[in-house]
Amino acid sequence: MSTIGRTVGVLRAGAQILRRRTQQISVRKAGGGPHIEAQYRQPPQLTKRQQFQAELLSGAMWFWILWHTWHDSDAILGHFPWPDTSAWTDEELGIPPDDE
Repeated sequence: MSTIGRTVGVLRAGAQILRRRTQQISVRKAGGGPHIEAQYRQPPQLTKRQQFQAELLSGAMWFWILWHTWHDSDAILGHFPWPDTSAWTDEELGIPPDDE
């Protein structure tokens, strides 16, 4: 009895699929803006607006990096003074003594 129920379910689903095929399928391009087709092994085609936005964003990024490097260099270089390397002895550096 259960196999007949399964068969009826499969046939009903198949009939629905066949009915949908007869309906016309519409193609929808989301966004409504210009649609750029992808090209194989080609660089993307950018609009002038996209180019301007990219340059503006990268300019703002570099301004932020350089501004903070100049005004808050301790964030990169550290908060402690650099050691005076000329005051180190050969023994501290692990250099063996000269035996002449």
